[in-house]
Order: sequence, then structure tokens, then C-alpha cells
Amino acid sequence: MGEQRMTCMQPAEPVRGMANLALRGMTLAMLACGGAAQAQTYGTSNVPMLTPSAASMDTDLGVGGMAMTMPAGHGTTPADVQGAIMVPAGKVMVGYSYMNMDMAKNYIGDSTVSPETIVTTIPSTMTMAGGKKENYRIVPSSMETQMHMLKAMYGVTDRLNLMVMGTYEQKSMRMTTFSGSMGTKVLGTSNSRVSGFGDTMVGLLWRLYQDPENHLHLNFGLSLPSGSITQTTTMLSPSGKLMTMRASYGMQLGTGTVDAEPGLTYTGQLHAWSWGAAYRGRFALDDNSEGYHYGDLNELTGWGGYSWIPGVTTTAQIDGSIQGRIHGADPLITGLMQGTNPRFYGGKQISLLGGVEIAGSRFGLKGTQLAIVAGGPVYQNLNGPQLGRSWQVGVTLGAGF
Repeated sequence: MGEQRMTCMQPAEPVRGMANLALRGMTLAMLACGGAAQAQTYGTSNVPMLTPSAASMDTDLGVGGMAMTMPAGHGTTPADVQGAIMVPAGKVMVGYSYMNMDMAKNYIGDSTVSPETIVTTIPSTMTMAGGKKENYRIVPSSMETQMHMLKAMYGVTDRLNLMVMGTYEQKSMRMTTFSGSMGTKVLGTSNSRVSGFGDTMVGLLWRLYQDPENHLHLNFGLSLPSGSITQTTTMLSPSGKLMTMRASYGMQLGTGTVDAEPGLTYTGQLHAWSWGAAYRGRFALDDNSEGYHYGDLNELTGWGGYSWIPGVTTTAQIDGSIQGRIHGADPLITGLMQGTNPRFYGGKQISLLGGVEIAGSRFGLKGTQLAIVAGGPVYQNLNGPQLGRSWQVGVTLGAGF
């Protein structure tokens, strides 16, 4: 499953007006909350799901999250928003997404800290002779996560869609090792990499409301534990030896748990303008086989878009989320590297992203869609020390049948 190697989310007319006002009010409230909430990922295994959105009107196919082109009046959504578009009964949509996220700099709260500060002031879970806790001596300096995602959606009815998504992940981390049990002398650096299949998502998308301007969808998914949580990695020890051990929580390919993923997505459109808001949660239902589960994750997104010409739309969005620490611990994930401590996961984050969606119909490829999104954090308050996000970029290609 995985390999490792060392590399050193129509009513009648009298009601419609009131519903429009209510939906707009809800959008403003969600946008306001999105500015107040912040995010951290499931150990980088729960990065935002990238899903192309609809930017033209050449077909009525679309996918909530993997949106293609939208029915008339349906607003365009950014590439990393789930649950926005639905396919009609009997229709199928497939999509491929690639995501690259870079992490750098260590945070404690909202402040960055140097590796030297970590190795001289932060005690590990390891005990030296005499009962004193030894400080961490191996500090990650950067991490890169690449994800390849295959997704499909099927319209059971016009109001109910089924979704499934599988992932393949590649993670690499660069670490700095300090010599001995104290001091700030750098011994050397090492690089580790893991790769393999991640967790699998299955879900339902239910249309709660729609009119020519507004659409409201409820989605519920389950994340199934198909990704490995027993990956190993090799790193340079403070004594100068290479040691192979179980990889830290953030370097595992999955969570090992069945997670509930509820969500609610609103979209709106008026002429060339589009807007929307979305909520997505992720909640582990129990501990995994190794004795732990990730903390609850809550995410809010708000966005706006403008179609400059038919089939080409740009979007701007703000993402905010908050996540708790890991609960429990894997007894085999231990050592003098900060990522082995389950307390050093989770936190708060706000990110700004921009994107573009291009309909394939402009190039004679009706029913296809290309979406690109990129951005980075403007605020991070993390349960550190832990690496913070630096930037992320995603590309998605979808096709409807």
C-alpha cells in the first residue's frame, strides 16, 4: 500500500423573495464567521480537497466539489470548495486533482521560533538518567505534500448525488539534527519520504433549495481508513547514527479512523458576479488501531467570482479553520523529534487564495473544465512547536458524461 525511502466541501413566488433574503443573510453570516475561524490540517493528510468549478454555461453537468459547468443562474465556485454543484439524474462526472502544499518555519502559537530555541527550551517525552526530560534534538525545517486525487459523482436523482474520492500521497520532510543531548551544534540534516494510497471518501450530496439565483446543498461524507498509519522513516540521530523508526503522525498516509464529514454549501450568482460560503467538518468516530485519533476539524470558506468572458472566471476566497490536538498516542511513535508528540498538532489558520476556472468548450472540449487555485496563510496560531503552512497550489481537470 505504501512505500518509504530515505532521500539524507423552488418554492412558489411569494416565498421566493423571503428565501432569497434569508439565504443572503446566511451567506453574510458565514463569511463573517469565516474571517473569525482559522485552520490546521489533519497532519497534512487532510489538505483542502481540490475540485474544479463551473465557469461556463455550455452544459448542465456539474459536481459538488468537482463542479463542471453550472446550470443557468448557478454561481461559479473556487477549485477547492466541495458540495457546490450537482449532476442531474443518471449523469456521471469524473475528475482528477493535483495538489502541492509546502510547509516551512516552526510556530508556537502565532510566533515563529528558531530550531535553536526548540532544542534548548522544549522538553521531549524522553527521560534521561536522573529522571530529567531531554530536550528535542531533531527539528523539521520543511515539508512538502503532493496529492493525486481521483473523484467521481453519480446523480441518483436531481436532488441526490453519490460521491467517491481516492487519493495517492507523497510526503517528504527535511530535518536538522543537533549533536548530543544539549547545545546548539548542528550535526547534520536528513531527508525522509513516504508515499502510498491515502484515505478514501464516500458521500451523499442533497439539494435543500434552489432558485435562479441561489443554491443550497447539504453534504455528508465518510472518510474510510485506507491510508497506512504504520509508515517508517529514517533520520539522523543526535549520536550521529541513522535510525529507522515509525514515522511521525504528520508523515503517515492516513488517519486510521472512520471520520464523519458533514458540510453545507451555498452559492449565488447575479449576471457575471458569483459568490458563496461553505462549511465543512471532520470528526473521528473512534480511536484507530494504534490508539489515537485526530482532533475535530471545522472549516469555513467564503468567496466571490467574476466572469470576464464566457467560460473564464476568476475567484478570490478566504478560508478559516480550527482543529484540536491529537487525542491518544501511538506507542511506537516516539523519539527526539517534535512531530512524535501528539500535543504538537492542530491549531488555527486563515488563508487567502485566488483561482481561475476555464471551460473546455472555449477550445472545442465541451463538458470539460480546468481549475487552478493558489494561495497561502495570512494568520497561523498553532499548537507548537510545529511546521506552519507556506503556500499551496492545486490543479483540477473534470469531465462529465
